[in-house]
Amino acid sequence: MSTEPMSAEALAQLAVTALENMKGTDIRVLDVRGHCNFTDFMVFSSGTSDRHLKSQANSVVEAAKALGIRPMGVEGDQTPGTEWVLVDLVDVLVHIMLPETRDHYQLEKLWSGHPSADQNMAATGSSVYASALEKIMEGTAPSAEFVDTDLNDDDLDDTEWDDTDLADSIDDDLDDDIPPRV
Repeated sequence: MSTEPMSAEALAQLAVTALENMKGTDIRVLDVRGHCNFTDFMVFSSGTSDRHLKSQANSVVEAAKALGIRPMGVEGDQTPGTEWVLVDLVDVLVHIMLPETRDHYQLEKLWSGHPSADQNMAATGSSVYASALEKIMEGTAPSAEFVDTDLNDDDLDDTEWDDTDLADSIDDDLDDDIPPRV
């Protein structure tokens, strides 16, 4: 066993080999160093059943332990009928999912930094959500806006909010919701 730490690239390759040994399907490695600060690589694999997902995860954990690398954690391996198992090797996150789950969450598209045509289309819609998503995709944070939702409270000012406004709003709501005592 080497005393020198294993590179993130080598650790990702170790995970891929372990997944291939357990017949994982559609194995992909995504370099996310420029997109997030909690890991360097994400490895994705699909399995045919919850038992297949768990055996792939166990294979990754055992391969890492054989080289003296202790996983930070494993999630979903103790859940009956799981659809997703995550192995956290710190520099590498291994996502092992059923194909339907993988297709539903589309993490590869989320973390790739290259939105698909479908994502671009959704982001150009007219909803507030779509415009916020578009700003996130562009790398700029959406601006926060104050929206006055209490149309009956005339003392609220759209530009300022203080504790008395909150107290007034709560009092108004409580008065409306509490039935009279008999």
